[in-house]
Amino acid sequence: MSSAYAGTDLYTVMPDVSASGIDPTMAQPDLGLHLPDTGVSDLAHTATGHVDVVGHAVDHAVDEAAQQLHDMIVPALIGLADLSGALLVTRLALRGTMALAAFNNKVAVDQEAMARRQMSLEDGSECWRRAAEAAAGINARITVLGLAPAGPGDPPLPPPVQPVGVPLDVLWKRLAATERALRRVEAQRAARATARLPFQHREDPEHADWYDRLRAKRHRALKAYAEGGDLSARPAAEPRTGDHTALTEEDVLREGAELLAGLPLAFTSEGRELIDDCLLEARRAVGRRPTAVRRYLDEAALIARKESERAARAETARRDAALRLQVLRAAAPEGVDPLPEAPAATDVLERVLRSGVPASKEDERTVQQALAARSAALHRAYLVAALRRASEQWGDGSVHARADAEHWDFAPAAWGGHYWLRVRLTATGQARVLTMRRALTAQEAADPHTVARWQAMDAGRCAESAAYVDEFGLLSEEEGVRAEFTWTESQVLTGEPAPGLTDAFRDGSAAQASRGAASTRSRPARRPQRQQPRQRRRDDHR
Repeated sequence: MSSAYAGTDLYTVMPDVSASGIDPTMAQPDLGLHLPDTGVSDLAHTATGHVDVVGHAVDHAVDEAAQQLHDMIVPALIGLADLSGALLVTRLALRGTMALAAFNNKVAVDQEAMARRQMSLEDGSECWRRAAEAAAGINARITVLGLAPAGPGDPPLPPPVQPVGVPLDVLWKRLAATERALRRVEAQRAARATARLPFQHREDPEHADWYDRLRAKRHRALKAYAEGGDLSARPAAEPRTGDHTALTEEDVLREGAELLAGLPLAFTSEGRELIDDCLLEARRAVGRRPTAVRRYLDEAALIARKESERAARAETARRDAALRLQVLRAAAPEGVDPLPEAPAATDVLERVLRSGVPASKEDERTVQQALAARSAALHRAYLVAALRRASEQWGDGSVHARADAEHWDFAPAAWGGHYWLRVRLTATGQARVLTMRRALTAQEAADPHTVARWQAMDAGRCAESAAYVDEFGLLSEEEGVRAEFTWTESQVLTGEPAPGLTDAFRDGSAAQASRGAASTRSRPARRPQRQQPRQRRRDDHR
């Protein structure tokens, strides 16, 4: 038979690949956001309109310029598809939230500006990856914050960010708004804990101002954090053992205020009380036992450092657990077979989420195996969807799915419905392309002239198939899949096409799209080709 084989390498996840074939730009939710005009839509309309006008003219230069303009703005206009989004977040869960870069308002502003600029397809995919990961990280924080009951004066928690189907610049705008809302909640809860310091003004009214000043720097730090600052920029001070310099109440105030201001948001109340006691004793020792002041301050610094590290570990464990639970509980994207369930892994993650204690090595292996199984299933589903989408760009023709959805047929219109190409993904992840036709009837097989005529046609179709396979490799790269095909020529394979495949040309229904195991799918908008494709055509090797 004439066939082509290629190993598949998923080198990047393109944002708009869906197993169901639904264009994520066609069903975007109403976000309630009224954005200023970015000029992108007008540019797209102008470019498209101009192409319509000059499409039948000889001015190829203008046509090319309009196409380049459209190519550059595509990443900002498309929405994230459910399959692409699920695969990106599952990969992140395997790495953990520690792999996320720090998110703040400046990051959101910079990324939103990048989304609204003209960008290449690769830059757009990287922007989408960052946005999907940022949304997953923010949603994990929302889950963790929701574990504790709200107190008086706490702002409401924002809803989770749903990135699927949202334009890139709108998504970054929403991420920034959610980040600001989260910071307000976090700062308010930490401020309420600060207000509950065990310093009793009634027992020591002469030093009430001193106590207020001790807390003031913490309040300023929390306010700065709520406005986008970095609360964890100041590490806990090192103890100064051996320093016998006489210290005043102002010295205690300065060191104590600095220490309190730099405590993490998730610092435990027990640790706070220990530090508060040390600072209170340090102030009292100024007039009673001056040599003991430094010892109390060093003890406060030591507690702050150790408790900060423990709080950071617990917070990271909770956020990782929240992210992983989000992944393991998520329904399969539309058009993807049900994903493997993992009750043992979810039990582990629920315990970590409640306690903040990282999982044991054995439990961590259970979670990793569950995530790896889900990632592998989504990876394969993405390969199938991406390769099928690539085959839909082959040109005039009709694509029909087989019953198992992992191999499908493409019939070029020029082949008259007698021949077709079959694409399949093997169990090992290898892509195969086969040249096929219907088997001859008994009457045709008994006629030597008819057999010779079909054999001549077979040779011609095999030669044409090689050109299709060359293009298929390049089209696959546009979907994030590198597949370098090796082509072999022999006899065509006979069989039955997908139901309705060749009939689509006879009754003129090839352009009709309907979902199902034996249906013709409408061809999605073609992505722009790279100026310098990574994969060369077969002729380039000669």
